[in-house]
Amino acid sequence: MMNTRTAFVAIGLAVNLFVLLRGVVFMTALDYEALGLIALVQSVILFTGMLHFGLLNGGYRLLCHAGPAYRQRIVNLAWALFAAIALAIALAALVALTQVDTALFRAAALLTAIGGICTLLRAWMINEMVAAGRLKAINIVNAISIAASLSVLPFLGIDPPLMAIISIVIQPVLFVAAALAARAVLWPTKLKYNRRLARLVFRAGFILFLTGLSVQLINQMERWYVGGELGLEQLGRLYLAFLFLTLFQMTPNLLEQVFLPGIVRARKAGNIPEVRREMRNLLLFNLGYGFATIIGLALLAEPILAWFLPSYIPDLRWVYLLAPGLIVFALSGPFAIVFNVVIDYTWYVVAYGLGTLATALGFGIALATGYTLGLDHVILLRDGVYLLMALVIGYGWWNLSARHREFRPLVRS
Repeated sequence: MMNTRTAFVAIGLAVNLFVLLRGVVFMTALDYEALGLIALVQSVILFTGMLHFGLLNGGYRLLCHAGPAYRQRIVNLAWALFAAIALAIALAALVALTQVDTALFRAAALLTAIGGICTLLRAWMINEMVAAGRLKAINIVNAISIAASLSVLPFLGIDPPLMAIISIVIQPVLFVAAALAARAVLWPTKLKYNRRLARLVFRAGFILFLTGLSVQLINQMERWYVGGELGLEQLGRLYLAFLFLTLFQMTPNLLEQVFLPGIVRARKAGNIPEVRREMRNLLLFNLGYGFATIIGLALLAEPILAWFLPSYIPDLRWVYLLAPGLIVFALSGPFAIVFNVVIDYTWYVVAYGLGTLATALGFGIALATGYTLGLDHVILLRDGVYLLMALVIGYGWWNLSARHREFRPLVRS
């Protein structure tokens, strides 16, 4: 019988399959230009969902070992800050509404703001439930929200781009509503900004937030460059690669969410063998996942696509180009988790900062010289950025683990 952690990852993978199904349906119902718009909407939602300034990372880190009263104080602080962030996002959406001239783009701007706010809340709620060990609750609420998202798909024929956006947005909206209704997360007892607690939260999370923001900046630069220089249709041709990217990253992220609390608790208790065992298990999971991805792409990707979406077979080119860098970067995850455990993000910041800088330089030089990067160049630039960040993270782990040898997973004790 599966234990709770295994069930959590299995259900997470099942949700990923439904997301894949939704993406496939989009690709059958939308043209490349509409897919380009969807790619922009999704990237802005993810970027908006990152605007927590370290609250998610620091709050989660503190929730992993907080008692009931302290946990409620953290939740109150979180919701006070979410209220302020939501107000800022709403104002930004109102400004955006004045800059677009079609009903579809106005609806997209409004729905994107709602989706971004709820994506932010959803990320917080998942962290809160993982820290409290409520993995079963996450599975149930995930099932409800993805079912609501899929229920919109039969109506794509009414207005394909708008219905697709609604299908995307309804998932985080329903997750938040279901989690609150089921009391799977703590409700705030008051919206109170506690300065001392805020300093602790942001001290633990702000630097890590900068790394997450860097990832989204890389995504934004990539999508806006392609959309602006090559057009929405060309951005739509990368939709299959974006779908692969999103789905691939979900499993390593799930694994890290599952393993982090146990590693933190084992280290706090001085159980060094358990720390190393958990890190080895995480590394083995990621290695297995990377190997399965390679086999799946080599043997199954083209036959499956030929069966369901034969017109998209040429777009597999960019999936194949993206996969090597993505897999290498995923393998750096078990080493990067060390920075989160000891709350020392120096090398994390260096890695993601260099990745953002390399991306900005790549697109900036192209714009300055008038040289237009093709889709192959865009994906190869992303591969290079992933490799650069993975190498810096590995070097940072090696330096840090020289002082904290409990994080050398291959050392037996």
